[in-house]
Amino acid sequence: MSRWVVPQRPGLKAEGKDDPDSPLSRVVKYIPTEIVSAYTIIFSSLVMLRLPPGQAKYGVLALMLMFLITTVVYVAKQTGGVVRRAHLIVSPVAFLAWSYPISSALLGELFLGAVALGLQAIVIALSIVIVPREPERSV
Repeated sequence: MSRWVVPQRPGLKAEGKDDPDSPLSRVVKYIPTEIVSAYTIIFSSLVMLRLPPGQAKYGVLALMLMFLITTVVYVAKQTGGVVRRAHLIVSPVAFLAWSYPISSALLGELFLGAVALGLQAIVIALSIVIVPREPERSV
């Protein structure tokens, strides 16, 4: 099973090739779990520092921005072709959809449940709509 979304391919399926991912599989694969895991570890360390609320809020915003950039760089380096394009659109949004609610303890009044819900809904919608397809090859 590929870590990245498997694109739809025109024509007959070659022996040994992965099947294209279903919408549910795409939702899972678009989430940059490696980045979210590292973010969660560092975020937890930030919580343990017990910073004053104002510093904690700006610290977590800076951390989210840093990891958002890391997500884009990581996806750009690890993927290619139509899969890269799809992941570069959905994975950064998926990172925000996960990191925002994870960070709620330090965001204070900047955390809004409706925004968290909206981000999750956007990721699901994008995962359904953005289906990488390899172009047909002319013979």
